[in-house]
Amino acid sequence: MEEERKKESEFRIKIDRDSDSYDEFVDQIKALIGSEDSKQLKAMLNGAHPADIVTLFRDLEREEELYLFRLLPAEDQAYSLIKMEEETLESFLEELSVDEISDTLNHIETDETTYLLSYLPGAKRELVLANLSKAASFEIRSQLGFREYSAGRLMSKDFATVSITENVRKGIINVRKKAKEIEIYQVYVTDEDGVLEGFIPLKDLFLTPINTKVAKITNFSVFAFHYDVDQEEVANTFKKYDLVSAAVTDDLGRIIGRITVDDVLEIVEEEASEDILLMAGVSEDERLSTPILQSVKRRIIWLNVNLLTAFVSSTVVAFFEDTISQIVVLATLMPIVAGLGGNAGTQSVTVVIRNIATGDLSFSNWWEAVRKECTIGVLNGLVLGTVTGCMIYIVKGNLVLGLVVGTAMFVNMIVASLTGSLVPIVLKAMRIDPAIASSIFVTATTDVCGFFFFLGLATVFAKYLI
Repeated sequence: MEEERKKESEFRIKIDRDSDSYDEFVDQIKALIGSEDSKQLKAMLNGAHPADIVTLFRDLEREEELYLFRLLPAEDQAYSLIKMEEETLESFLEELSVDEISDTLNHIETDETTYLLSYLPGAKRELVLANLSKAASFEIRSQLGFREYSAGRLMSKDFATVSITENVRKGIINVRKKAKEIEIYQVYVTDEDGVLEGFIPLKDLFLTPINTKVAKITNFSVFAFHYDVDQEEVANTFKKYDLVSAAVTDDLGRIIGRITVDDVLEIVEEEASEDILLMAGVSEDERLSTPILQSVKRRIIWLNVNLLTAFVSSTVVAFFEDTISQIVVLATLMPIVAGLGGNAGTQSVTVVIRNIATGDLSFSNWWEAVRKECTIGVLNGLVLGTVTGCMIYIVKGNLVLGLVVGTAMFVNMIVASLTGSLVPIVLKAMRIDPAIASSIFVTATTDVCGFFFFLGLATVFAKYLI
């Protein structure tokens, strides 16, 4: 685990890209790599965390990265790979030999090994697995068989257990054996068939007389996930109940692994980043290092969808061409109504999607979200419609024009809140990620409705606006 691999040396250094001396530091590293001064390089990087090494890699050429990587201890090599961005990792692993990859895997837990191997092509993965021990190879193969983004793929198969029929002394012995390999938060209690019964906090285990039966100090209120549960549900449960560790079980209730809080933190970050990118119509896989053409390919689809919705909006405007040609000032005011409606809809979408992601909003209480957002839309519409109408009256000197703009603003704010709250819920019901398309549909709706209400009212009251 992370705490085990931290170096507590007083010579520990931090590589910070924002520091004034970073560029000079990189130049020194490049010069030493060029001269192949491995001794000095090791001295300069003594105590550096693998995550900081990966930071340094971003400013090196691939050959320089590989040279520096091969100077690191095998344990640091493993955790440097884990800290790499996905696309960088995939290309980096292509450069390493089967033996090099195999050596790094001996220093990490099964979940991290599974993560790294998932980025290898099938043929090379098989060669790496063949290089591992039979036991390790079997464990990793079985874990790779679980569905991606599930608890089974996320879990580690390294955990400590004790039988409910044994005594505390046996539990302590098991903990001591496992503590040499992993960080232990709690000891899981099973029956003779390996079925999960409960757990024992470490404190209770070590403070209880060694001849006490395990059953007497077992906490039977244990959190466990079926191996096929989605990782997002796992993260939400950890957050809700402040968990540090939780068991993973098979179809028969037998414990087959555990998930720890550090794994969940990574999920939360991934899911948040994914939602933010998808809301903007950008692929969740896109990184700074993604090739330009690949980024264009990923973005162009949703831009084309936006283009289609823009044509719909323009069709609505075209329907009122005669009104606009007679009252030119309408052209300058249209973006105000549509723009504010789009912003209000985006606010509603963001709040609703966040509540869906955290588990606070479900199909059982969807009406509460819609009702709240509509109420907010009415109140915001009253305020903004009044302010906008007054400003138009003051600037243009036409009371009817102010009323038309203010009324259109009021109605469009309600539409924005209604669609902003309903669209994500409907997409969720259709098993479509709400973050993918919600903002596009909401913006299109507020544009169309905004133009229609504004120009429609202007057409009705045209004789008072000329």
